[in-house]
Formats: sequence, C-alpha cells, structure tokens
Amino acid sequence: MFEDIILTLPFFVTFFWAITLWIGAKKKELPKKILALFMTASALLYASHAVYFAKGYQLNIIVDPIYALCNLSVFPLYYIYIKSLTQEKSISRASLLVFLPAIVLSLSSAILFVAMSNHEVNNFIHGYLYKEVPITTYSTLLKLQIAIHYIERVTFALLLVPCTYFSWKHIFEYEKKIREFYSTTENRSLNWTVNLLIATIITAVFAFILNTVGKSFFVDDFSLLIIPSLFFSALLYTIGYLGTAQAFSIEDYKKDLLGDKFVKNISNYNVVKYKLQAQITRLLEEDQIFRNCDLRITDISRTLNTNRTYISNIINTDFNCSFCDLINHYRVNYSKQLLLHQNAYILEYVSNESGFASVNSFLRAFKKETGITPGQFRKQLQNSK
Repeated sequence: MFEDIILTLPFFVTFFWAITLWIGAKKKELPKKILALFMTASALLYASHAVYFAKGYQLNIIVDPIYALCNLSVFPLYYIYIKSLTQEKSISRASLLVFLPAIVLSLSSAILFVAMSNHEVNNFIHGYLYKEVPITTYSTLLKLQIAIHYIERVTFALLLVPCTYFSWKHIFEYEKKIREFYSTTENRSLNWTVNLLIATIITAVFAFILNTVGKSFFVDDFSLLIIPSLFFSALLYTIGYLGTAQAFSIEDYKKDLLGDKFVKNISNYNVVKYKLQAQITRLLEEDQIFRNCDLRITDISRTLNTNRTYISNIINTDFNCSFCDLINHYRVNYSKQLLLHQNAYILEYVSNESGFASVNSFLRAFKKETGITPGQFRKQLQNSK
C-alpha cells in the first residue's frame, strides 16, 4: 500500500493541478492553459512511470510511446509557459517546432510496436526495458526500437539546455521591464519561476541520470524511488500552486504601457535632462509621491508632461538604479523616520504609510537597503540612547 502511494503520488499531484487549471483557466488566460497542458503531460509521464515500476509488461506497448512524447515535451512546455508570461499573447509556429522531436520519436516508437512480432515485443520488454533476460536475437525492428530509446535520451539532454537558457533569459528581461515601470512588483514578479527553474534543472539532471542508467536499475529496489518521488511531488505541487496564483503577465504590462505619453524627441536633451532630474527629486522629496503604493513611472511622466523613456533614462543613468529601487529607497528612508520617532507604531502601519503594498515587501526592501530588519533597526536605536 505504501509503495503504491509513493509510486503514484507525482501522478495524483499533477493530475489534480491539471484538472484545477483546465477548469479555472479563463478564455484569455493563455499562460494557465499552457501550465494545464504541462501538468497534463506530467501526469501522463508519471502514470507511465507507475505502470513501468508496477511491472505492467504488456501495457508498456501503449505506455512507452506516451512516455516518449511526454518526457520530451515537459521542458519545452515549461519554456512555452514562461514565454507566454513574459513575451507574447499567442504561441508562434516557430515555438511549436520544439515539440517536433517528441512527436517524431513517439510516433516512430508506436509504429514499430505495431510492426514488431510478439517475440520481438517480448524481447524488447523483458530483455531491454526490464533486463530480466538476455536478448538472444536482435532483429532489425528490435534494433530500431532500442535505437529510438537511445535517441530519446540524447534528445532529452539536448532540449534541456536551450529550454533552460531561454526561460532564464525571458524571465530576466521581464523582471527588468517591470522594475523600470512599477514601484511595487509584488504579484507581478516572476522571481518564483527562477527558483522553480533551478529546482526543475535539478529534476532534469536526475531524470537524465535515470534515463542514462535505465529505469531497470531502480525497479527492484523501491527505497531508491522514495526521495525522488517525494521531491518531484513537492516541486510539481509548488509549480501548480504558484502558477495558479500568478495573475499578472506581459499582457497586463502592455495594457499599462498604453498610458505612456508620447513626446517627440527633444533637440536639446541635456538641458531638459537636468530640469527633469530636479523635478523628479522634488516629486520624491517634497510631494512624497513614493507613498502611493501602486506608483508607476507613467504617473511621473504624465505629471511632468514628458514620456516614460526620458524619465527611465534619467533614473537609470543619473540615479544609477531602476525605478522600483529608487522608489523603495525613498520608502525605506521614510519608514526609518517613523521607526525613529514613533516606536509605538506597528510594522503594518509603518509599511502602509511608507507606500509599501504589504509588510512582506516592506521587510524585503528594508533588508535589501540596510542589511538589517526593521526590528533590528529599532533595537539599534534603543541601544544608542
């Protein structure tokens, strides 16, 4: 019973999120639909694993091509999911080419199973997949089926590198955009996908080792499967949970960009730059616009009757930081004054008054700016008196 639970746990986790996402995804929520497809492929993948380790010999004729299709599709699907969050509204035809190896190899495997005789199928299952008996006769079809399995392993490794690299690249570019536009990135940031990407790479490395060594190495020693099964289950549950909660994407950013005021190029930009720099400083220090928890760079550009590009360039070059970091710098300094003069204020009040969207974002920004927590800052003030 315990073995059955461990073997099927990743399947039930991914199946749960697949159903949840398919039901919950709205018509225009492309990222969640792609994540639902990712969970569906993962569910079929782990169902195939369960069939193999349960020694469903004859079922492997059906399951093995499905395993090939899903195994070579999960990382491309995760990449497409990241791309839908960070780059585009629809999936381009060029992006779909990443699934070509999975389709070709799985179809080839299925066709070979149909063409193989019962003797050849039994040789493949018992001799190659489970390594229970030596293969006595290597027919042409059997050799082709084994060759496809080796090609699957190589293809899996080759797909992993570009999918990981481009996912990371898209996330980095997206994060840069939103930090230049929003003062508060909470519920907009995709930093969680970076952490999951790292965990997914670890998973991929293990899966690659599993493919290289062969699943037969694990089939008779259940203890070797416990930790990977629990790890994959926890990772996939986290991806499903955070993916369901992710409501913001590049499309929302593009809608907010529509409020950007277009201004023609200024002939004497250097003269205007110093004027804009002084105006930005006045808005921050005198008007305290940073106390608006949802302040956007377009709010400043509209106030100063210029466009976002000029404001962004000045902040990047003259203030030497992103828009988000600049606003958080002023918020943290303001919070210090509240902590200094009003020790009775609770952190929720200090956070709200300083312009932070939540206490958690306040704590992160304060620690990043000062190297200590607000509580430690208060203690230092008390000790210095």
